[in-house]
Amino acid sequence: MNRRIFLGAVSGIWTICQGMGSMDAQVESSKAILIQGNERIEKHRKGEAVVEFALSNGLPAVGVSVQVVQQSHDFLFGCPLRPKHYKDQRHLQWFKQLFNFVELLEFNWGQYEPDEGKPLTEERRKFIFEWCYPNGIRHFYGHMLVWTRQYGEYPKTALPLWLFRYDRKTQYELLRKRIQREVNDYSDVDIIWDVVNEPIHCRAWGEWEKPNRFDEPMDKVFAYVSDALRWAHEANPKAKLLINEYDLFVSKKSRDRFLQLLGMLLDKNVPIHSVGIQAHDLQATYYPSPKEIWDACETFGTQLDLDIYFTELCYFSDPKQPIRGNYRSGYWSPDAQAEAVEEFYRVAFGHPKVAGIIYFGLVGSEIWQPKTGLLEENFQPKPAWERLAQLLKREWWTIESGRAGKDGTFRFRGFFGRYRVEVLHNGQRHSFDIHLQKGKTNRWRFVLT
Repeated sequence: MNRRIFLGAVSGIWTICQGMGSMDAQVESSKAILIQGNERIEKHRKGEAVVEFALSNGLPAVGVSVQVVQQSHDFLFGCPLRPKHYKDQRHLQWFKQLFNFVELLEFNWGQYEPDEGKPLTEERRKFIFEWCYPNGIRHFYGHMLVWTRQYGEYPKTALPLWLFRYDRKTQYELLRKRIQREVNDYSDVDIIWDVVNEPIHCRAWGEWEKPNRFDEPMDKVFAYVSDALRWAHEANPKAKLLINEYDLFVSKKSRDRFLQLLGMLLDKNVPIHSVGIQAHDLQATYYPSPKEIWDACETFGTQLDLDIYFTELCYFSDPKQPIRGNYRSGYWSPDAQAEAVEEFYRVAFGHPKVAGIIYFGLVGSEIWQPKTGLLEENFQPKPAWERLAQLLKREWWTIESGRAGKDGTFRFRGFFGRYRVEVLHNGQRHSFDIHLQKGKTNRWRFVLT
């Protein structure tokens, strides 16, 4: 089947599903999705491991005491950090309690290179290598290389003001150089690049006389988006590339346009590896049902065979803010925020095509909306923080202990990630590091000397 016809059929199926039944029906179908989500987490996010212990004479180390403690997840649980947070110890300490994935904000051109020829490369790389790496954080999301919006003076500007001294042809060539410089400068860092941000909602590159928010014809959108992706790929063929959009739960028009653009890119073999879904629909007031979340994963992940990153998930925690959508009613109390966060993570973590989830802000005013953070403005944890901590560091965290069997092996089932294995033998403690990986033969042999 032609890809575009197929994508249209997929979108139609999703629309039918979204329109099915009353709020009660939505709740019932969502309960089933949540139950299945827990089963899928067990299936897709965990694996069997065998650790074998031998004595120096080659015999099995029968009955030795073993403890296995998870150190990190392979799945990417993220949150944004701005340059102003790089030396903010309070912000950093809260971050590293839960997260292993940094959304590096202020990569948009105007903030990254406010003065022509002077990109702020040194401060970013210093933060990556001097704080992130020593704290076990080695995965990053670069937000963003291309965004055609513009607002304000530095530091609140998306495009550098000096760019507009040049004619449009020169601007486009400078854009190419900018993309390739950044992708090349960080080729030694594991960055997923948001190459083009919000392409279906913004004016096309160079259409500066139009308003920031403008639904361009898709051929215009495709032209600059495909160029940007190809330029990024040329700079580093190993780089992971995506484009990023919003209002994909609530708006059929947005969904159809994004699917059309993705279909065009895939049809032309433009290098794109993942899809970014912002997941803060209607300015973070929309409460998507578990079924809507699952359908998004199926449509953009399974059907397109692309990994999904939920890049800007957030919800309000404001009792005066009405909840929008057909799944829940009432107001966005802190408890409603916590419930929505838990449901989203349970569904998304259970889908095999989801590679990462970024909650968009520890403290809301530091990132976007003051009432959407996981922490209060004074850094006190909200119920949503407590609920997420329960999931990430307790329910989805493996700690096993026991004794090696007659063959010297200790077996366990755990979440994919890195582990510390500690063994007590003849009063001496031995420590080993292992990495339980999806699709690998997870078996290790250690000799106790």
